[in-house]
Amino acid sequence: MVVMDVEREDLELNIGEQPTPRSTPLASGWTPLAGDALLDRLRVTGRPRPPADAERVARLRETIEHGLCQGAVATTGCGGRPIVPGPPKPLVVTKDLLTRALDRESPLRARSDRVQPPTVPMACGVVIDALFRQLVTTGAIGDPMRDAVEALVLDDRHGDLVTWIDNLSVAERGALTAEVDRQSADLVHRWPRLDPSWLPRTQVPMRVGLARGAIELSGRVDLAIGRPGLNVASVAILEVKSGARRPEHRKDLHFYALVETLRNPAPPFAVATYYTRTGELDVDPVSDELLASAARRTVAGIGALCRPHSETVAPGPATRRPGKGTAGGAGGRGRQRMGVTARGGAK
Repeated sequence: MVVMDVEREDLELNIGEQPTPRSTPLASGWTPLAGDALLDRLRVTGRPRPPADAERVARLRETIEHGLCQGAVATTGCGGRPIVPGPPKPLVVTKDLLTRALDRESPLRARSDRVQPPTVPMACGVVIDALFRQLVTTGAIGDPMRDAVEALVLDDRHGDLVTWIDNLSVAERGALTAEVDRQSADLVHRWPRLDPSWLPRTQVPMRVGLARGAIELSGRVDLAIGRPGLNVASVAILEVKSGARRPEHRKDLHFYALVETLRNPAPPFAVATYYTRTGELDVDPVSDELLASAARRTVAGIGALCRPHSETVAPGPATRRPGKGTAGGAGGRGRQRMGVTARGGAK
């Protein structure tokens, strides 16, 4: 992978030390869910599943497109070119770009567009992603590091990362392997087997065009469960994180819910984040209020991305997290992204 757009989290591996086992509860009386209990937490939200509603989709599109037409995007465009009406190539907007654009104080908003090198925590996130996909599709994990590296070798997007892992020192490789072993063992113990009839699918690309092709909302989710329904919501979306819980994770999922709603007759009924480091599962039922808020945030984020004279965001090559939003995937070739420097961190 030449260019990476990573999500930084507070997972720190002390080189030369074994990671502290976290099989014990995080707090007194709390134990991570496992098996059917974990699956029920994801599937049963306690709220009615939203029905398919063409008017809902029209309202969301109107919120975004009207906001773009009224804001700075319409008059200044991005990088000196107008965005509305549609240019020859769409502006591809991802959840990571929105987060960085809206968080001006974030250290991720670096003053340079220099791509940062991989880190052990970031590599752990990519490896756990590969192992989660293997577990969902095959039901088993053998040697975690070997299995993950073999999977990454087959994906040319991860060539640079595989080389970087191969060149780690003995201490760094040991720290990475120990943390991957621990998280993958917990994952195998806790993650439920998914019925094939639920159509579980991993690394699902999502994209939808707006403003007559001027804007493309794009993403790639770790897991989608359920066959898209024509009349009522039947899909749950899940992201896997190897690091600590961060506030933006919920907003990222809300963005995914928005994209899924705009491209299918029915919205997802739930979006969730599963933290392999701790076994925590955060679930948000999808509602009209959640989707409307996500649409407004998307407008604000695109406006911030396209604000003229920005010192931290400028048009540039694709900046992406390994395995998501890459050329030929969610982003696709021939589409412009806003280049934002990413700093290494765990997924």
